[in-house]
Amino acid sequence: MHHRWLSWKALVSVMVVAVVAAVIATFSIVHFTTSGSDQGNEIAEAIDHSPGLLSSRQLPIAYVAEKLAGQDGEASSEILNGPSQEQYDARAYPHKYIASAQRIAAAHAFTSAAARAKTAAGQSALKRAQGLSTPAGWTEMGPRGGIQASQTTYTGTRAMVSGRTTALAIAKPCTITRCTLYVGTAGGGVWMTLNALSAHPRWTPIGTDIPSTAIGSIYLAPTTGDLYVGTGEGNGSSDNEAGVGLYKSTDGGATFSQVPTMYNGGDFAKDRSVASIAVDPANPKHMYVGTAVARHGASSVNGGRFTPPGAAKVGVYETVDGGQTWSQSLTEDTDVVVPRSPSGSDFFRGGISKVRFDPNHPGTVYASMFDYGLYRRVGTGDWKAIYTINNPGSETTTLSNRIEFALAPLHTGKTRIYLADSTYFNDTTAGLLRTDDATAGSPTWTPLSDPTPGTPGYGSYNFCTAQCYYDMGVSSPAGRPNQVFLSGSMQYGELRAFGGPGQSNGRAVTRSTNAGVSFTDMTNDAQPHENGLHPDQHTLVFAPGSGANVFFSASDGGIVQQKGPFVDRSGQCAKRGLSGAQLADCLQFLSAVPTQNNNDINQGLATLQFQSVSSSNNARLLQGGTQDNGTWENDRIQGWVETVGGDGGQSGFNPDNSAIRYHSYYAPQHDVNFHNGNPNGWDWISDPLLNSGETASFYTPFTADPVVGGTVFDGLQHVWRTTDNGGDEAYLQAHCNELTGDFSQPCGDWQPLGGGHGDLSSTYWGSRTDTGNYVVAIERATSDQSTMWAATRYGRVFLSQNANAANPDDVTYQRIDQVLNLPQRFVSGIAIDPADPHHVFISYSGYSAYRHGGHVYEVHWNPKSGTGTARNLNYDLGDQPVTDVIYSPTTKALFASTDFGVLTLAAGDTSWVATQGLPSVAVYGMTLSPSTKKLLAATHGRGIWQLPAY
Repeated sequence: MHHRWLSWKALVSVMVVAVVAAVIATFSIVHFTTSGSDQGNEIAEAIDHSPGLLSSRQLPIAYVAEKLAGQDGEASSEILNGPSQEQYDARAYPHKYIASAQRIAAAHAFTSAAARAKTAAGQSALKRAQGLSTPAGWTEMGPRGGIQASQTTYTGTRAMVSGRTTALAIAKPCTITRCTLYVGTAGGGVWMTLNALSAHPRWTPIGTDIPSTAIGSIYLAPTTGDLYVGTGEGNGSSDNEAGVGLYKSTDGGATFSQVPTMYNGGDFAKDRSVASIAVDPANPKHMYVGTAVARHGASSVNGGRFTPPGAAKVGVYETVDGGQTWSQSLTEDTDVVVPRSPSGSDFFRGGISKVRFDPNHPGTVYASMFDYGLYRRVGTGDWKAIYTINNPGSETTTLSNRIEFALAPLHTGKTRIYLADSTYFNDTTAGLLRTDDATAGSPTWTPLSDPTPGTPGYGSYNFCTAQCYYDMGVSSPAGRPNQVFLSGSMQYGELRAFGGPGQSNGRAVTRSTNAGVSFTDMTNDAQPHENGLHPDQHTLVFAPGSGANVFFSASDGGIVQQKGPFVDRSGQCAKRGLSGAQLADCLQFLSAVPTQNNNDINQGLATLQFQSVSSSNNARLLQGGTQDNGTWENDRIQGWVETVGGDGGQSGFNPDNSAIRYHSYYAPQHDVNFHNGNPNGWDWISDPLLNSGETASFYTPFTADPVVGGTVFDGLQHVWRTTDNGGDEAYLQAHCNELTGDFSQPCGDWQPLGGGHGDLSSTYWGSRTDTGNYVVAIERATSDQSTMWAATRYGRVFLSQNANAANPDDVTYQRIDQVLNLPQRFVSGIAIDPADPHHVFISYSGYSAYRHGGHVYEVHWNPKSGTGTARNLNYDLGDQPVTDVIYSPTTKALFASTDFGVLTLAAGDTSWVATQGLPSVAVYGMTLSPSTKKLLAATHGRGIWQLPAY
């Protein structure tokens, strides 16, 4: 077993293969579950929290490990067992999938609560719940595009990022005075700007009448200019929200109406992704829609793995009457759900990635299909496969194969196509091909990629690494058929910051001007302080009329405006100590890079997917973890800053000293910072947790004690504890600092609580009917130093009255859920009454239809007698999963977060009403801020919001 005691200097000195091997060995011990306001001056006003990176531009080692794990990048850690998978499993348990009836009923329940809030009784309830004479609504705290500290970027230049962006569409004309760009996001809905060419475009959210914030495609009809939005993200990862249909706007996005998508008695777009849309230039009522396998079927961004029964077969659907009737135009064999499989095993085979009409040949249309190839149809004829992958339809490549293409009409009247096949070389290695006559009876395809370093074709080889299912794009600007751009994942193994030789800048986006023969690297620009792209690129569009010198790229970090002219920076290669093929690659890749590349135009976009939010006791400080975009902090003066990268889970503050704070990556991997969140000051503290081999959730219930300074808890199968912030500061800084530690000694001093009976998932505490049980909730009372409540994934609820015992083996528990007949479902939150540590409120995810019980309970427990009461507070909440619960000690109201917003139950009432002013978005975590007397909500796609409620 390898420990985490790895010298950083040794790490950067070895070859990438050694780095990956060390990372894999390190992480193999983890047992993952299977299952607003305008901030125009934010950039100028925000102050970076450090003097900058070291000369070697090192990155936090845990961040490196996450990115390199298996060389598949961050999406690989989530494709089978990510955070959204857990969210879905929690709702579906003990079933494997969530049926449409449950999702629809939950949405209707929230709608009813929103309607009740508008009545006189509802307004009265809101006033009493908030302790105000007039109900107040939620206000946005941002970040509306947040600052990435230099330590969290690969170039050492800080950036402005927003949440995962999945779709782009740009309107004609596009000039410096007016250029309309539409943006679709994974969880933040649809946004638009009228001045996309500006250095700081002004963004406006649109599509509030679209009942989903997960967007898969945006398309502007060629003759009418009608705007189409397809819901459901088609990229392959576990948090790709499935769709609720196809929507159309005829007024530039001011209003939308649903386009009927009914076929054979069902809605073919529901529970799927509308991944691509194509309208016939000769007939605006003639349209094709390509659907793909979105990874779950929930009604908001809460993820999952199983496709519900009754979901239509993926493929290409056609209408000739504007959607009144549809036919299934193209389909092949697809995956089926395997009920006993932990993932459902229904991956991407048969899904459509793109549909496009041929500009040179009216009536001819092309469609690319996962795990099969590229198809062509002429008029009303049959579809013909004009490119076929090796072993089409194979179950061995259903997870990894994706086909993407770009049309590049030639001036001769023929049609060129650039095509990327993610399994061209093997099951996980992509290659690029080209045909110069796509309408030929059997087009000839010329391979352009070469696996040999130093050759021209190496620039397109393996461009999306082993996660092409997640981020893969091929684009060619109109009128310039010799230009082709590739979008993919970051080539971490080539970056010096990740221990690579540095023969490229990462190849996140590459450009060819010689018909795909060779490529240059667009990832860094030519500015004195290089700006770099965010990893995981999803799509790219060109500014009309710019001659392909201005384009917009969309990634997990939002949107970047990139500009030519393109200049030679190959002189940098000599400074990197390269030789041979690596030097040849570098000279080619850097021979033409953008003069202005990473012009982040994310300022104003509030689309980050937050998992949690924490607040300090004695200062106006916040922290919040985001999916794939690190942990953020806000001091309410200088704005939001991402202080550490990677996945961001739970966070917290030392109650005695807010300069000491904590954050989590995914799994039980945590850092402490003794220096006000300085990005240079994060110290790794998680060796004992990882080395334990215990099962844990994707985001563990990492909890800072609200009263006892330095004490922090984490939940695996045991509750674990540290009482000194994870270790001595001097020791941690010397050996365990993420940037400068030597890692020659163990890092972290966590100890399991409860001795021989501390495993709360064990049979000691009752018969085990489900495997994979572990601690998912931990709360410490604020009224003493000893009372702790904990709960497990499958509904075990425990009370400890001596969580502060000096000897961790002496900590004892009482199990109360069986005595009180509480639901045996996922416990999503515990709120403790500050006036009585034995009076708590417990929330449950999961549907009552699948296992009995409500979603919110009030519990009184007498630890001396071992008895108590449990009152079901579901009332008119409906069968609606609750993700967290908060109790206001001043108004004695409850607040419950859901997949659609936040509800409240005023003291003494029996009716839940929706709080007002929050967008329709999933809220995954809440907290009360003692310093501001506000309730804070972490939304999964629209940032952090606050509400008077304390």
